[in-house]
Amino acid sequence: MSNTSKIINHENVNGVNLSLQVDSRSNTPNSQRFTISYKNKEKKSKWPLKSLILAIIFNVIALFYVRISVQAMLIIIIVLSFLVFFWITHSVQSESVLVIPTVGVQSSIKYVFGREDYFVPWACIDDVIINEVIKLNRVLYFLTLIVKTGSTGQDTESIKLIPLFKYTKPRLLMLETIYSELQELLTASSK
Repeated sequence: MSNTSKIINHENVNGVNLSLQVDSRSNTPNSQRFTISYKNKEKKSKWPLKSLILAIIFNVIALFYVRISVQAMLIIIIVLSFLVFFWITHSVQSESVLVIPTVGVQSSIKYVFGREDYFVPWACIDDVIINEVIKLNRVLYFLTLIVKTGSTGQDTESIKLIPLFKYTKPRLLMLETIYSELQELLTASSK
């Protein structure tokens, strides 16, 4: 069993360090896994902890000087706790794509708690493209699967676009690496 792996480090469109790991398996079944995860090399700053402590102290002082009812304070605490819970549970840690020719493509998003998977059968994949998207004042690039979906009761097929790595938002350099590998797999399986 021969497995190979390569790692590419680069920033995403927001300037956050990312790491692309490409794991290839050359024997049967021939597969590749592309994993993009956040890479934190910087020293952790003490400012977030200090600012949290200062915010708590200032709020306690404000509570004594401004007469806020206990009910209003409980509502504020409950709303803030729900926001923090939602932020923690829906923070994306990594995204990966597993490609097994003649079987399919599985896209996975790993959160702090839990994971979300999406599978596309190989027969439904028409092509892979790098799609250019304009969002507010920025141009973003997304690796996109073009998938054929059959209509019920008709002979026409509709086309669906499925973007990959939409949360980590890697730069074009990483997407071109993945794109070239996927195109090789698509052309090899069509022969």
